[in-house]
Amino acid sequence: MDLMFWMELAVVLLCVGIGGRLGGLGLGAAGGLGVCILVLGLGVKPGEPPVSVLLIITAVIACTSILQGAGGLDLLVRLAEKLLRKWPKAITIVGPLVCSTFVILVGTAYVAFAVYPVVAEVAASAKVRPERAISASVISAGIGVMASPMSAAMAAMVGIMSTQGIS
Repeated sequence: MDLMFWMELAVVLLCVGIGGRLGGLGLGAAGGLGVCILVLGLGVKPGEPPVSVLLIITAVIACTSILQGAGGLDLLVRLAEKLLRKWPKAITIVGPLVCSTFVILVGTAYVAFAVYPVVAEVAASAKVRPERAISASVISAGIGVMASPMSAAMAAMVGIMSTQGIS
C-alpha cells in the first residue's frame, strides 16, 4: 500500500469524524467536503453514479409512500398488532419475524418503523424487556432489506454475484 492510499483514508476518516460530530446535515456537508478534497486536492477520479441503484431506491420509496398514503400501511400495522398480541410471551421471536416480513415484502426498512412501537408496547405488557424485542426487530429488518427482491441491496448483490458467474 502506498502513501496515497493512506492519505485518502485519512481524509475519509477525518470527514466522517467531523460529520459525526456535527450530525444530520453536517454529515452530508462533511461528506461533500471530503469528496472535494479527494477529487480537487488529491486528484482521485470520481466514479460513475449508481443510476440503477438510485432508480430502485426512488421506486421503492414512491411505492411505500403510496402504500402509506392509501392507508395500506395502517392496515398492515393493525394486522401485525393482532398477530403480536396473539403471542405476547414470544414477542422476541414474533416481533422480528413480523418486522422482517414487512421489510421483505415492501423493500425498505422504513415500514418497520411503524411496527416498532407496537412491538415495544406488547413486550412491556407481557413483562418482557422491550429493548430485547426492539433490538432483535431492528436487526431482522436490516436482514430483511438484504433478502427483499425489491431492495437496492439485492440489486447490488445480484451485480456482484454475476461477476462471479452466478446468475
